[in-house]
Amino acid sequence: MQRAWIKALVLDKTHNSPVVILGLEGSTKVVPIWIGACEANALAISLEGLDLPRPLTHDLIVNLLDALDARLEKIVIHSVKDNIYYATLVIKDLTYVESDDEEAMEENATIEIDARPSDSIVLAVKKGIPIYVSNEIAEYHAVELELPEEMSDEKFKKFVEDLDIEKFRQMLGGNSKEGENSKGDE
Repeated sequence: MQRAWIKALVLDKTHNSPVVILGLEGSTKVVPIWIGACEANALAISLEGLDLPRPLTHDLIVNLLDALDARLEKIVIHSVKDNIYYATLVIKDLTYVESDDEEAMEENATIEIDARPSDSIVLAVKKGIPIYVSNEIAEYHAVELELPEEMSDEKFKKFVEDLDIEKFRQMLGGNSKEGENSKGDE
């Protein structure tokens, strides 16, 4: 597994679809994942650290986990099938009774739940937990993003705004047909 972080949240202007760009630790490769508009809004709100007067769906999930003494440890984006990414929420049950068998205790106290990457990423931002991608995704679905070594925040913002997402699609195998579901996790 490789650790990842959110490098950018951009709009694929060709398909009018949001794309979250994950950077890979120790690499210039990125993983673009097309997400839905609602999830992009939730992610943007989370990245900005905005507190809303009422909880949104992801806030509700965080509140439920806290109320149930469960801790979201990490998210893992582990596979791609038919151009759809799959992720797992790794949750620690803090109420699990300790035993002398530490390995069994660790295994039983950890819960893995299937989730969409977009929802998982929003939860990771809200809880400040690590995002991981499988080695398979890093090897076969990440693309090289060559940036000048010295790039200011302003220049990077301009670079992202001008980014041609269609080139990402072509690099990933040409999945750019209109109407084809190659949006990542929908």
